[in-house]
Amino acid sequence: MNKIYDGKHFLSDSIYRAADGLANSDALMIENNPSDYIWSKKAPRDNRKATTMDIGTALHAAILEPEKYKDSIVVSSVKGRETKKFKEEQDLNGGKIVLTDDERIHIDFMCKSVFAHPSAADMLAIKGDCESSIFVKDKQTGVYLKCRPDKDMVESGGVVLDVKTTASLDDWRSDKPWINPLYKFNYGHQASFYTDVMQQHYGCDIETFVFLVIQKNIKLGRYPVGVFQITKDELIDLGFWGEHRANIDKFKQCCNENDWSHAESFNFAQKDDESFSNDDIVVEFEEDNK
Repeated sequence: MNKIYDGKHFLSDSIYRAADGLANSDALMIENNPSDYIWSKKAPRDNRKATTMDIGTALHAAILEPEKYKDSIVVSSVKGRETKKFKEEQDLNGGKIVLTDDERIHIDFMCKSVFAHPSAADMLAIKGDCESSIFVKDKQTGVYLKCRPDKDMVESGGVVLDVKTTASLDDWRSDKPWINPLYKFNYGHQASFYTDVMQQHYGCDIETFVFLVIQKNIKLGRYPVGVFQITKDELIDLGFWGEHRANIDKFKQCCNENDWSHAESFNFAQKDDESFSNDDIVVEFEEDNK
């Protein structure tokens, strides 16, 4: 049985993921199909192709915890991840992230780009805990909830900060739901879920959730940076708050009835809906929602 935590703790990522509690990513699985939640706990994980996850974790450390960054990575002696030597180095350095030298240079440029951006630098200068783990018993349902904010600045600035990478910063400025990551990658659900959990932990309203976003693709020789904020009222008005609360309720119902089997229906837009066309369909994968 996994351990039940309460309050704020400083845990490794693996211990946090194993601890009891419904996380944001779990709630999103419940929304799509309750079977996905059970599958995520039982299906084997293939870590051989963890490039995106490794780079994202390393970048977070470089930005949020630079004092730990150098101790958490190892630069490979070879250029390619697909080589036998690279896999041997991964095995020899368990617990650390093995990067190619090109990946290390990429992360270094992106990190320096963040601190060159006044809004981003000012936000990161606010005092707060990085990579803490928050656990609460939901007051409405009794379900144990958890989240792992990149930086918790509630006590010093009333703000929760999350660091994201993106293929295009322009997507974040789009007013089209099928383009903007708030909808496309469910980041609005994450902001709402985290705000709810942390409000219950601190016993106060949290008015602002901030995304610090770094573009992975170079533009005019630089990596663009943006700071985007969303208020609790906006999360409510845009429907994210009702969505995440409905997913918690659905999880409780599945637990009570011990019913996780569900087949999905196709949900195609109407043909006369001009907001949807084949030209708009783009399949991408970004960071995991925690």
